[in-house]
Amino acid sequence: MSANKQLRTRDHCDPAISKFEKALELAESTQASSEIIKALKSGLELIHLREEFTLYATSTQSEPCENILDETYSHDWKTLHDQGKTTWNLLPQMMTGPLEGQFLKSLVSIHNAKRVLDIGMFTGYSALSMAEALPADGQVVTIDQDEYLKEFVGEALLSKSPHHKKINIVIGKAPELLQQMVDNKEVFDIIFLDADKSEYPVYFKFAFELNLLRPGGTVLVDNAYRYGDGYIPEAGETVTKKFVKSVVEDKSLHSVLVPIRDGILIIRRKTDVEGNL
Repeated sequence: MSANKQLRTRDHCDPAISKFEKALELAESTQASSEIIKALKSGLELIHLREEFTLYATSTQSEPCENILDETYSHDWKTLHDQGKTTWNLLPQMMTGPLEGQFLKSLVSIHNAKRVLDIGMFTGYSALSMAEALPADGQVVTIDQDEYLKEFVGEALLSKSPHHKKINIVIGKAPELLQQMVDNKEVFDIIFLDADKSEYPVYFKFAFELNLLRPGGTVLVDNAYRYGDGYIPEAGETVTKKFVKSVVEDKSLHSVLVPIRDGILIIRRKTDVEGNL
């Protein structure tokens, strides 16, 4: 593994790691006990070894997905944002990445899904990962709001994969596009939310109240930890805390938070999960 790719595996989403790194820095600068410094270094190294072992035990990403990874990290996102070509100041770390991509691919396969809705395309890593698990007549509808991304992702990235024919890129405001889908009576087996976190409750309503999610379907919510916003007390009442609380308090739903990267919240209708007696 190259030094550059090793660095990417350490794009941490856990604020505790930053705290430990700061503690090590303070220990070294204040000439703390060598045993304390050694323990901190050992603890951090165990974290990195665990991450590397997790990737080692996970199936390798496809070459087209690896190309997306490379292109996303080498792209000049700041300049594009300054030029007004992207709505957000995008960062490579926002990409799904190899571990989460393989997890999504596995879920699509386990689900025997045929139609997937990907809200928040970015550079298409999640869309392609899920498309790779679909049958030949399956489809991923992936949404984003920047026309630049449609051209860059569709022509320069996804086109390198034979699975690109299963992916339909739609550009526009997500709530408006979702309403159109509801009006057209479209339904999806899996809906992956990875866009504007403040709009998660809106997407959620479309999925469960307006039945964009078919019976037996699953909603996957990315960034459920939101870099600690979901559980750090001093963060206050964040949109992440409010959203997760609304899911937990909804007795019609079954949920489980999987601690992969920044957290994936898996949500299903309780009637699709609870067995009969």
